[in-house]
Amino acid sequence: MKFNTKEEFELYALMYVASLDFKVTKDELAYMSRGVAAETYRHVSDVFQADNDAETVESILHGSAAFLPTDELKADFINKLKGLAKVDSLHPMEAASLSSLEKLIYNK
Repeated sequence: MKFNTKEEFELYALMYVASLDFKVTKDELAYMSRGVAAETYRHVSDVFQADNDAETVESILHGSAAFLPTDELKADFINKLKGLAKVDSLHPMEAASLSSLEKLIYNK
């Protein structure tokens, strides 16, 4: 497991969503780093940067199985991801990927 805490897992997933449109805005960075220690952010960013797309999705699915055992926690998590996607204009790639990711998380 790549994540020691739920915070690390959620930050990693937020990084994925922020990168779906191939650019991370200042507002997205602020949303992701809100309340996260700088060391934690750097560590998770390093892990995220080292992974390819398939590894990223697999890591998010493993993390959701470990840290989101209930539908309520899954819904809260999906809402955080959607909140980040709405920080700037919602790119069609983000919308499609979020929808797919949501289905995967609920069916895992």
